[in-house]
Amino acid sequence: MSQAPEFDFKTNYLNFLHHKPTTLIPNSFVGNKILGFGAINGPAIEKGAQFGDAMDGFGIKWEYPSTGGGAAVPDVNYTVMDDITEWREKVTIPDPAAYNWKADYEMECKILGEPDREKEVVDFGFGNGVFERLAALMGFEDALVSMAAEPEETYALFEAITDYKIKALDYIIEAYHPDTITYFDDVATQRDLFMSPETYRQLIKPHHKRFAQECIKRGIMPIYHCCGHAEAIIEDMIDCGWAAWSSVQISNDISALIEKYSDRIGFVGGYDSNGAPAQIDAPHDVIVKEVKRCLDTYGKYHKGYCFFGFRYANSLDPAVQAASMGEIVEACMQYSFELLMQGK
Repeated sequence: MSQAPEFDFKTNYLNFLHHKPTTLIPNSFVGNKILGFGAINGPAIEKGAQFGDAMDGFGIKWEYPSTGGGAAVPDVNYTVMDDITEWREKVTIPDPAAYNWKADYEMECKILGEPDREKEVVDFGFGNGVFERLAALMGFEDALVSMAAEPEETYALFEAITDYKIKALDYIIEAYHPDTITYFDDVATQRDLFMSPETYRQLIKPHHKRFAQECIKRGIMPIYHCCGHAEAIIEDMIDCGWAAWSSVQISNDISALIEKYSDRIGFVGGYDSNGAPAQIDAPHDVIVKEVKRCLDTYGKYHKGYCFFGFRYANSLDPAVQAASMGEIVEACMQYSFELLMQGK
């Protein structure tokens, strides 16, 4: 990507997170250094070591297919349990104090470059929220059955997972010194939530809220990543305290959400990440057209919206993945400055 013009991207992005007007339509990859999960797979305690042992701290075995850019997916031939009532005997809850978080930070800096803290917000991506972790432990079908058949046992496991995540915060902060932490927990498909909103509120939301509030207590802005059609729980996201909803996809009515809620939560996304613009062989004009649609449609508010465009490269090399993303990022930045110069 060519060098961006001189501009205070960090302050502009922070204004977005604080629900203030933005001079330039923000881009989540400019003025924001993403570390942990989301940049690469993140600490091995969470998703195994992409470049080594595939077993994580919970006893889950992961695979890293090149077709997904090396993103970790659970090994479908290996599950930790098939009965939620046995989680205390079969699930390992790792001790974050026994893990070398600083070594991971140093490794990531070698791969991705050290953050420029004067010019960049630093985000730590914390993978596998409570629902994703449950699905990784036993598969999606059994996870959903467990929530319906054994809600008390499921809640107890979610509580233990959240205890671990909260304990890990102090070590993450010491190693990464993040400004924001993005908590990943995909609870929706492109059509709707995996569960009813009521079930989400009873079994999942209390743990989301507890984690988000612990981040806030430590002076860290929490961001919630959830793909899919999840607008039914937008007010729950706000109640949890998330500064932004990341990777909000076009299955949601993004414009209506910005208009109604931008004083309370930000929206990161908008790019058609499942359609033609996100394909590895997408022509440049298709990418540019989609970028312009996002910025013209959602960026016109100059508040509550941050562009996020994504596609996977068929490679395990982070540099190849970054180059694939670079075309989208550069198209966004070029058009953002065109709009700025036009006073739009």
